[in-house]
Amino acid sequence: MPENENNNSNEVRIEQLPRQFFTVSAVVQDTSAATAANYGVFFIAPFSCEVIETWESHKTAGSDAGAVTLDIEKLTSAQALDDGVSMLTSTFNLKSTANTPVRVKSTTTVLNQFIEPGHRLALKDSGTLTAVAHVCVTVLLRVLQKQISLTA
Repeated sequence: MPENENNNSNEVRIEQLPRQFFTVSAVVQDTSAATAANYGVFFIAPFSCEVIETWESHKTAGSDAGAVTLDIEKLTSAQALDDGVSMLTSTFNLKSTANTPVRVKSTTTVLNQFIEPGHRLALKDSGTLTAVAHVCVTVLLRVLQKQISLTA
């Protein structure tokens, strides 16, 4: 075999590597879910990842007259809660049917789909959380095979 053909047979291409997925979950238990101060950071990325989709379910729906929603936000270093960017295409309606899991895909803004080591994911509530109880969120992430840098 020519030398360059032998080297090519030993190449590993990124598309040949298995995709590695994992999930992280957060639960705001029982009536604690009716208090905005109980929502916050639930994951710190140890390596580069991509958010694929998120699932949410709650035991009791909100009863306030206005909109009551939940978002997943990405916080970079030193960013305070509510100062990040949304990781989702839409927010979760915490007034939707209780005990019914709802799926939302990651944002269509490509740059916001990715998190670097040290970035955090947080639960971001909005509206008056009256009656909301036991909120459970699971985020599906994909490990990136190569570390990325999201800074220009």
